[in-house]
Parts: sequence; structure tokens; C-alpha cells
Amino acid sequence: MQTQEKNLRYRAILIVALWLGFWLIALSLIAGLLWIPYTQIHFRSLNFSGVIAAIAAFSLAYALRPRWQKKQQSNKVHPLQREQAPALYTLVENIAASLEVKAQVNIQLIAAASAYISPERNWLGQIRSLEVGLGLPLLSSLSERELSTVIAHEFGHFVGGDLSLGPWIYRTRASIANTVYDLDDSIFFLDLLFLSYGKWFLRISASISRSQEFAADALAAQKFGTTASRAALEKVHLIDPMWSAYLDHELGNALQHGAKVPIFEGFRRFCKPGIRRAEVIKTIQRSENAAKTEFDTHPTLAERVQAICPGSEPGMPPLAECLHLTGGEAATEHAWYQSWSQQEIKEVSWERYGVDIVQSQNSERFAGSWMDPHKLSLRNLPDLASRVDTLWEQLRPQGISFLSPMGKRHYISSILEDWICACLTQYGFRLDYVPGKDVILHRDETALSPRQLLEQAIESKLSAEYLQQFELTPDTPTVAPASAPISSALNSEALA
Repeated sequence: MQTQEKNLRYRAILIVALWLGFWLIALSLIAGLLWIPYTQIHFRSLNFSGVIAAIAAFSLAYALRPRWQKKQQSNKVHPLQREQAPALYTLVENIAASLEVKAQVNIQLIAAASAYISPERNWLGQIRSLEVGLGLPLLSSLSERELSTVIAHEFGHFVGGDLSLGPWIYRTRASIANTVYDLDDSIFFLDLLFLSYGKWFLRISASISRSQEFAADALAAQKFGTTASRAALEKVHLIDPMWSAYLDHELGNALQHGAKVPIFEGFRRFCKPGIRRAEVIKTIQRSENAAKTEFDTHPTLAERVQAICPGSEPGMPPLAECLHLTGGEAATEHAWYQSWSQQEIKEVSWERYGVDIVQSQNSERFAGSWMDPHKLSLRNLPDLASRVDTLWEQLRPQGISFLSPMGKRHYISSILEDWICACLTQYGFRLDYVPGKDVILHRDETALSPRQLLEQAIESKLSAEYLQQFELTPDTPTVAPASAPISSALNSEALA
């Protein structure tokens, strides 16, 4: 314990010294620059060099101005009740007791593939309770022992003093980074000095943060073994990109639509092999291929595995689950929805989500507008697609928009895809929604993709005559065969 306190004291002194050094240099430079016009005015008339020095000093002072950030207001997340998950509370409290942590524990279920511990303090700075956040995918992917290593890791940060020092380091890093950003490309070349110092500070503070992660990993391995600790690290690294994409594009989207969908079942469907939507693929790849730099606060997976098991490389252990700690899959999902959601949401299966939620809301969205499928039929798609870059003024959102030309194009395209879906709904098509995959609508043996229809229309490969066949109801004689799926129909002679 004395060694930990000594390390914490050393880290705190080092960060404070670096922080003071940054501002000492900045204030000294401001004073030196102002001294030039001052001496010129005092001894002789002010000349051009004095004016430039004064402008540079005020520019630097503006970049160094204090920045007070308002605390973001967020929905109050209610802790998991003890009677909802007595086994999980017992597990967390036993780990806390083994590390001589006596504070009251409140567990919160979070959506991210991560965990945290946040101390709640009174006005004297004394800890009243510890908020322990545990991610849903941890419960569905880790064994009980592996989850224990994650919890022990977070308690390692607490007993090591990292939670008291960490927020201060973060704010200091943000303050210096903002100053360097404001001085970037300064005409007075002031940014060169501070950019060098800022990078040095970020490099030192990042190394401190990485050492904290190694220490917390070591504590977890000591408590529950290297095998479980290593497996937990590898599994979280494995599932995080997929879960983050699922959270952003599927679960979060369903919540915005007011739908309460089965969370874990949706993730299993999302992970099944198949052709995913382009934006989903891009999100997963961006997360998987994120380049590590010397300024990262966390070590790489390979470095952490090496520290726990010298000579080993990361592997892919089989997934497990410990949902029994929270009463099972359904009870865990119910507890998570109950913990934060204050709006009324409709419980719906993934099989019914496409029809009951997406199709229904799409139809309501365009009803009564100039894009109402009763007024603007699908055969108008080629004309709309030819004007996709000029529809912004008609379809733009309310208020000021800062979207780039490409962002505007994507916004208009998304509206047109929803409109195509509303049109096909009007013609008796049914939306089969598969998490992560392109939206497909079916009618009898015909399968149509709104996105593919739009892309073909933008490329001038669809005619109004071809699209008219889909406007006919199944009971109406068709002017052309409508039994071929869109993948083959788009290559037929029916194209313009």
C-alpha cells in the first residue's frame, strides 16, 4: 500500500509540474511579447515590430483563455436493484471486500462493452458510495470468473488512486490540447513551441495512464488467474467493434423509433455471416483498424497479453456467458430498459419490428406531404434520383445545417430510401428486418431493396415503366413479370 501511495504521489507531482511548466512558459512568453511595445512607448515611439508583438501577445492570451464547460445533462440512470441481481451484487461486494474497500456498491447496467467504477462523494470529499457500471455484452460474452477479472481491474484503479487522479489528468490533457489547437497554424509561429511541449505532455501523461492499466491488469490476474484475465481482455477486444456497431446502428436506432427489442437476440442476428450495410461495415472496420499512437492512454491488446503472460500472443477464446448473475437473458434486458428509459416504448420482436415499427412510421412520415405515396408514386423515382443534389431546399431539416455537400447528399438519399419503402408498403410489400443487413421488402416471390433501387436510379438504370409493375397489387394483372428478385431483375431487359 505504501508503494502505491508513493507511485500516486509521484504521478501527481509530475503532472502538476508539467502543467505548471506549460502555463509558466505561456505567461512568460506573453509578458515578453508585451514588453516590446511597452519599452518602445516608454523610450521612443511605437513602431511596426511593437505592434506585431502586441498582436501576438493578445492572440496567445486569447488562445489560453479559461474554458468553462457546462456539465451535460443526461437521463438519470437508476441502479440495478439488489433483489433483481443478488448474485451479481454478492460477486462485486466480495471482490471489494478482498481489496479492503468498504464503500456501499450500486451497480448500473450500461450498453457499452466496458466497465467502470465512479465514486460518489459528499461535500467534504468523502466517498459515500461506488457506482459500478457493467456492460451488457460483458455479461453475455464472459464467464463469471472472467467478469470477475474485469471488476477486479476496475477496483484496481480505485485502490491505486487512479480514479482521483484520472479525471484531473483528463481535464489537463484536454486544456492543453485545446490551447495547442487554437494556436495551430498561427501566423506568429507561436504554435511551434506549444505544439512541441503539448506533444511531450501528452506523451508523458499517456505513459502514466498506460502504467495504470498494466497495474490494474496485474491485480486482476493476481486475484483470478492469468488465464481468466487474458481471456477477458481478448474477448472484450473481439466483441467491442461488433457490439459498438450494433449499438449505434441497430439498438440505438430501435430506441429512437420507440421500440423495445430483444437485445441479445438482435446481437446474435447481427453477428451472423452475410452482406451487411455499407455504413455498418465502415463502422466495424474503423473500430478494428484504429491506429494506435504514442498518445493512447491504453496499451494495445498484444502489450497487455504480454504483460500478463510473457511470450504469449493474443488469441480468440470461445465466448461464454454469466447472465445467471442477473436472472437470465430476459430479466437482464428488462432491468436495463427499466434502469434508464423514461419514455413509453413498444415491446416488439425482431420479426415484427420491420412491419410494426419501421414500415408504420415510414408511412406516417410521408402521409399528407408532397411525397405521400398516394400522390407521388414509385415511377417518379428516376426523376427524383436525377435531382438528388437539388432536393436539399425541399427536404432540408429545420434550423441551421452545417452538413457538407456529401453530407447533404447522404441525408437526401436516406429520405429517398425511406420514401421508396413507404411506396412499396403502399403496394402490399412487407419489410423483413435483419439487424445489420440491407432493408429488403417482399411481396410473394418478389424481393426489393430500396437502397439498390435508389442506386440504380441514380445511375439512370431504371425506367418509370419498369417501376410501374411494382405499383400494381397482387390481384391486378401485371404488365411485366414481377417474380424475379431485384438482384436478377435489375439485369433484365426491363431496364431503361
